[in-house]
Amino acid sequence: MKNRTLKRTGKVAVVGMAGVFPGARNCRQFLDNIIHKKNGVITVPDHRWLGPVNEFISNQSIPAIPDRAVSNKAGLIENFSFDPHGFFLDKELLSQLDPLHHLALSVGREAFAQCSHTRESRIRTGVILAAIALPTDASSLISECILFNKNYTGPFPADFSRAAAVSLPAALLARAMGFEGGSFTLDAACASSLYSIKLACEHLALKKADIMLAGGGIPARFPVYPDRV
Repeated sequence: MKNRTLKRTGKVAVVGMAGVFPGARNCRQFLDNIIHKKNGVITVPDHRWLGPVNEFISNQSIPAIPDRAVSNKAGLIENFSFDPHGFFLDKELLSQLDPLHHLALSVGREAFAQCSHTRESRIRTGVILAAIALPTDASSLISECILFNKNYTGPFPADFSRAAAVSLPAALLARAMGFEGGSFTLDAACASSLYSIKLACEHLALKKADIMLAGGGIPARFPVYPDRV
């Protein structure tokens, strides 16, 4: 069965790879952390949540308290800086997007830059991204406004565009990079990253595209407001 599958799909070359991880700005640093057994899990800084982290932790000696985190440890991406240059989208629009979108754009651009391509090859390049984790910064902030801000009159159209996390990252990356080979986000639970690679290989085998960007699960800055959302 495996041999028949290989004959049907042909050979696929991995020509670029990029990523941002907790405690690692790129794939090389991520591998170095693994080799040297460096833990990427840290104590959540106070600036990541609505207030002091210890106020939002459920006491372990009693039953868990609703809307409280059970640990102050998390794998977080810190000190990430987004560069809006080089995309086919307005810089002001890009600056207003959720950090999750910034991660997808940055990693996609870096991975694509590693492969040999021409301007024409972008037309035959597609994007498949795996499931998105929620909540994100923007979605949590909008939820807070809806639930607790009596003067809030939204949500507004701009809120939906900058906070959309289910399908927008793949479409946004394709539009920002000038790809016309199709784009979508899939949800196959924990198998999502592997399934995105499988579907990307099928797209190539069926000649629907010449280059495919297949992304693993995109991390959210979670939890942002554990006491409210």
